[in-house]
Amino acid sequence: MPRYLVPVLLLAVLLAVIGVAGCVSQPTVTIEEVRPGSVSPTSTDLVVDVGITNPNPFDIPVKKAQFTVGAVEGTTVRPLGTGHVGAFVLPAGQAIRQSVPVRLDNRALLDAALAAIQAGLDRVTFRVTGTVTGDLYGVTTVDVPFEQDRTVTLQEVLGANGIRIDEADIREALDQAGPIARDLAARVRG
Repeated sequence: MPRYLVPVLLLAVLLAVIGVAGCVSQPTVTIEEVRPGSVSPTSTDLVVDVGITNPNPFDIPVKKAQFTVGAVEGTTVRPLGTGHVGAFVLPAGQAIRQSVPVRLDNRALLDAALAAIQAGLDRVTFRVTGTVTGDLYGVTTVDVPFEQDRTVTLQEVLGANGIRIDEADIREALDQAGPIARDLAARVRG
């Protein structure tokens, strides 16, 4: 093969790769469901089901999906917790559903519930904000940001875990959360 042909072929391959990378359609991400899970003295676990659709004619290896969960309170968002999931593959032209565990801080969750009750509400709106990061075989990185609100009744979040849904009981739970958290921290350090 003539020497001048090697750089020409490399240039052609590079241009083809750049052309393909520029034609990548962004996957779409939606929050399908938010379900309450287990409760400990300091945290509440949720399971967030994320729907991800890959419109491309090729698989996309996903490095990670990570997000934060907050309670929407008027124009602000109270941080509650985070969730993430590691590597998985988005099949070509398909939609998948990925369940992601999320750990929420109980004190922040109770504060959000109290704010909702004081506003005359029986529900909390969770805002899930995050990014799905994929790698197209070392050619290009695909970052898909997403944000979606999901409203859950206080009964679903707190009532299912044995907390009565009124202001006095939530205040009592908040008062108890401090000593329980300190006791658990002392056990971990000890």
